[in-house]
Amino acid sequence: MFAMTTHERRGVWRTISGLAIPLFVAESLNFAVQLGIVAILGRMGGDAIYIRSLYQPVSLILLAVTVGFAVANQVAAAISKGAGRPRDVMANAASLARVWLGLGAALYLILLIAAPLLAGFFHVDAGQRDAFVSFLRWTSAAGLLTIGPELCASSLRGYGYVRHATLLVVGTASVRISLVAGLGLGTDIGIAAIPIADATAGVAGLAMGLVLLRRTELWHPPAALVWRREVLTDLRRIGVPIAMSFFVISAYNLAVIGVLGNYGPDAVAGFTVVSTMQNLVLLPGMVLGTATAITINQQRGSGDWQRIRASMRGGIEVTVMAYVVVALLVWAVHDPLARLISGDAGVAAAAGSYLGAVALTYAVQGPVLMSLTVMEETGGGFRAIVLNIIYFGLIVAVSTAATRATGSVDSFYAAVAYCNLIGVSVPVVAIRHIRKLSAEASARTAAT
Repeated sequence: MFAMTTHERRGVWRTISGLAIPLFVAESLNFAVQLGIVAILGRMGGDAIYIRSLYQPVSLILLAVTVGFAVANQVAAAISKGAGRPRDVMANAASLARVWLGLGAALYLILLIAAPLLAGFFHVDAGQRDAFVSFLRWTSAAGLLTIGPELCASSLRGYGYVRHATLLVVGTASVRISLVAGLGLGTDIGIAAIPIADATAGVAGLAMGLVLLRRTELWHPPAALVWRREVLTDLRRIGVPIAMSFFVISAYNLAVIGVLGNYGPDAVAGFTVVSTMQNLVLLPGMVLGTATAITINQQRGSGDWQRIRASMRGGIEVTVMAYVVVALLVWAVHDPLARLISGDAGVAAAAGSYLGAVALTYAVQGPVLMSLTVMEETGGGFRAIVLNIIYFGLIVAVSTAATRATGSVDSFYAAVAYCNLIGVSVPVVAIRHIRKLSAEASARTAAT
């Protein structure tokens, strides 16, 4: 990478941080809404949380597909921004919506037919089977409507209207949790409030998104009638790897629970509690990666191939600085934090041991996640998937061998920490990916 002056470096930091902060606010709100809905379900009593938990694997599939579409659209919008082609943004989003209609209809038909089979696979009690099947069918249908606000938000975000996108996310999330609370606790419909809230939030979010788009230069209704074949390539190169990463993480969690299951419910619960908390701890890494990728993709669109190297370097520098602080802070308070998020003494002890072992490695994990996110959103998604598989596979293999050799769950925690440190090589791979992207594009430009 070419050398940057201090002024240029700080300019890159400001650009990336300016994009990342609204993204962090939006994602933190989504995280809080998820926790809030779980708390509301707990107050409903009965089987509400149990039925919602059984739906979790299905919701992961829908989430993976939705995020794949949204990020593919966001990348295209960022490139359109750099190229100065605002009309392409609406055409791209509308083309993705058409693909979603076909894919979503097929996916829902599969879930509609498979719902009773899934009830049997999950060993749902006879008294709860009908409620689960009904919930799965209705909530899956409602979940398909989330694509509207997601495409609007990703269009705005990719083109640089990050605050508009954040406003849309806040509005949609507010509608969702308000309806879950109002209908779930204020009426006798119980868990049926979830699909009603999801569907209403999807429709309201789409309407709000269109209003926000209309206030920008992206509003070109005739462009929505244009079919862009490029979206299929974008989905293959960007959407598919991102969706696959969700399934890799899901498989990892199942494998780890299998390893920890030999050490009792406290070990499993402690891991689950810390994993939930890590979603928030590692969130800045993800949003800094997204902010860096948006910046790079805008520069790709404008043909400014040399500056993308500086943007990658600046993104890594900001992330390293942030995560040195995060790692030290979490490590310093890991025991009180474990007690705060666990409640139960046995679970808190297990969570504290795990957190104490891995907290300092967040200084590496943050930049790793940032680098993987940039790769996923700049066409290096399949390489990122390979790195994820190696990383998670290594943890499972090493931790399994270590726990069998020592008979102690502490060996699992140590194995995770050491494997996290090995991840320091990932930013190097990401930098090489960006260098290659820059060099190849510069060569093509020089040849024309």
